[in-house]
Amino acid sequence: MKQFLPRFLAFPLLSVAFLVACHKSHPAGPTPPFSVSATINGVPTTFNAIITVDSVSTPGTVYIVAHADSANLTPLMEVTLTSNTALKPGLYSYNNLSDSTSDIQGLIGYTVFSNDTDNQYFSLTDTVTLTKVNNTWLSGTFSGSIQSGYDSVATYSTITNGQFTVGWNQH
Repeated sequence: MKQFLPRFLAFPLLSVAFLVACHKSHPAGPTPPFSVSATINGVPTTFNAIITVDSVSTPGTVYIVAHADSANLTPLMEVTLTSNTALKPGLYSYNNLSDSTSDIQGLIGYTVFSNDTDNQYFSLTDTVTLTKVNNTWLSGTFSGSIQSGYDSVATYSTITNGQFTVGWNQH
């Protein structure tokens, strides 16, 4: 004699199976082409030769590194986003570094080779605005002042009109 599921269990199980079968997935859509650009001291520059995005090396941090020249790997632009929670659209400012209550920050860096020497510029007053985020890509804008060297040999640069759209794998 065969035993079937009691009738009071059959309806809920069939309902769940029906709902699962009818569930529609909503893909995030295709990733737009990777692009990074900025105006450095008044000179528009694109950094689209090689673009890498690292969201694994340091938990809570996304590094976007973009090179303008694939042969010499310079100049290069770096945008760093740090958050104690999942990234979401908003302002990621350098000034948040000194605010112990803040859980987000944004930094930009710039490296250029000159006379066989690499000049690495670090953040002074950066602002990164994350405008779109999903599981496969993110985009935003950035600007700020950066400095290479210290004291009397310091060199300053200004970055304006920075924009990025890159694919990534949210962790």
